Amino acid sequence: MTTPLQKSRSAMSPTLPDTPTPQEWKAHHGRFKNPVLVATMCVAVTSGLQGVDPSLHSVAMPAAAQALGMSPSTASFLKSLGTILLSASMLGVGSIGDRLGRRKGLLIGTTGMALGSLITALSMNAWTFALGRAVTGIATAMSFAMCLAFLPTLHQPRHLPKAFGMFFGTGATLIVCATAVSGTIQGLFGWRFTYLVVGALCLIMTLVAAVVLPENRALQVGKFDTPGVILAAIGMVCLVYSIGRASVLGWSHPLVWGGLILAAIILGVFARWEMHTPTPAFPVELFKIPAFMAACLGGVLFNWADATLLGQYPALAIPHGVPAATVSVIVAVLYVGMIIGALAAGAAQTRFGISNRGMFTSGLLLCGAGLALQMLLRDPHDIVLPLISMIVVGFAVMWMQNPQSAVIMGSAPQDKLGAVGAVKPAVGQFGFGLGFALAGPLAAIFMDGPELTTHAYSMGLGLQALFFLFATVLIYLLMRPRNADKAEVA
Repeated sequence: MTTPLQKSRSAMSPTLPDTPTPQEWKAHHGRFKNPVLVATMCVAVTSGLQGVDPSLHSVAMPAAAQALGMSPSTASFLKSLGTILLSASMLGVGSIGDRLGRRKGLLIGTTGMALGSLITALSMNAWTFALGRAVTGIATAMSFAMCLAFLPTLHQPRHLPKAFGMFFGTGATLIVCATAVSGTIQGLFGWRFTYLVVGALCLIMTLVAAVVLPENRALQVGKFDTPGVILAAIGMVCLVYSIGRASVLGWSHPLVWGGLILAAIILGVFARWEMHTPTPAFPVELFKIPAFMAACLGGVLFNWADATLLGQYPALAIPHGVPAATVSVIVAVLYVGMIIGALAAGAAQTRFGISNRGMFTSGLLLCGAGLALQMLLRDPHDIVLPLISMIVVGFAVMWMQNPQSAVIMGSAPQDKLGAVGAVKPAVGQFGFGLGFALAGPLAAIFMDGPELTTHAYSMGLGLQALFFLFATVLIYLLMRPRNADKAEVA
C-alpha cells in the first residue's frame, strides 16, 4: 500500500532533496537553493525560542509579581510553572506530533507559545498569569519536541553532529541577544511588553515555518498510550517540582523528599507499564544501550555544571558589592562559550572524526576544570576567574550537548522521534534542578555563618569538580566502542 508521503516523494520535483524520512515537499520548496538547509535554519531559530522565553520571563517575573500582588510563595511557584509543565508534557506532545505530523505539531506549538505569551501579558491577576505560563509551557514542549524530531528526518546520521551544531549554536545566540536586551526592553516599556515580544517572535516563526518546512510523520502508529503519557507527566511534575523546592526548603523538608519518593514510585510504574504494553509511548529498551544511558547521564551532568555557576556566582558576587550589571555581563559570557562550543562540536565530529566517547569525556573534564578554577578565587570582586570559568563551562555544555542529541535522536525509532526527544529536556531539567539545589548545601559545608564566603564558594565548587572527575571515568566506561556501536555517529 502506498502512503501519502510515498506518493508525494514520487511526484516531487527532481530538484528537491532525498532525505532519511519521506517528506511532503511542496512545489515552492523547489525554489530554495538548499531546502534542507532552509528547513534546518528555521527549526534552529524556532528551537531557540525555548531559551528566549525563560530568559525574558526571569527578568519580567519580579515586576509582574509586584504589579499583580503575588505572595512570595505564589511568585516562586509561577516562576517555574512553565518549566514544570514543559517537562511533564514532553512525552505526550511528542507522541501526538509523531502521529499528527511534525510540521503541524511545530506550528501548533509556536502558535500556543504566542497565545500563552499574550495571555500572560494581558493578565490582571495571578490566576490568568498562571494560565498564560501553563499554556506557554505545554506549547513550548510541543514546539521543542518537534524541532528535535525534525533533524533526524532531514539529515543522514553522519551529518547529524553538524546539524545539531547549527541547531544549538543558533539557540545560544538568540539567548545571548535576549539576555542583552531584556533589561532595556523592560525598562523602556514595562514587563507586559516583554511577554508581548516573546509572543511576536513566536508568531513570526509560525508564519516562517508554515512556508519553509515540509511535513513528515510516523508511517506506522499504534494505539495512543494514554496511561503511559499520564504516568510520565505526573512523575515528572513530582520530580522537577521537588528538586526545585529543595533549593528553597532544603533537602530535609518532607515536601522535598516525599515528592522525590513519589516521583520514583510513579516513574517506576511508568517504566514497568511501558515494558509490558503492546503500544508503548516510549521505547524503554533504549536504556539498555550503554551509549544511550551515557548520553542521558551526560545531559544531567552538563546541566548541573551550568546551573551551579549560574546560581552560585551571583550569590557570592552581588552581596559582596559587585554591581548587578557586571554580574549579568559575566553570566552572559557563559552563553558566548555555548555558541563557540556548539559550532566547534559539529566541526570536531564531522571534520576530525572525534568519537562521541571522546566528546563526552573531554566535555566532562572541561566542566570539572571550569568549576575547579574557582578554587583559585580569593577576592569576590575578581571578575577574571569567573569569566574564564563561565566561558569554559559554556563551551563544554555545547561540546557535549551536540553528541548527546545525536546519540539520543540517532537511537530513536523513526516512528517515535518526538517521544524519544522528550528524554533530552527531561534529563536537562533534572540536572539543572540538581545544580541549583545542591550548590548551596555543598558550599554550606565550608561556611562558618549564614553568609556565603569566597572560601565556601570555591571549596563547594571544588567538591563538585571532584565529582565530575569520577563521572568522567563512568562515562568513559559506558562509552566503550562495543557499547557505543548502536548509537555512535560515524
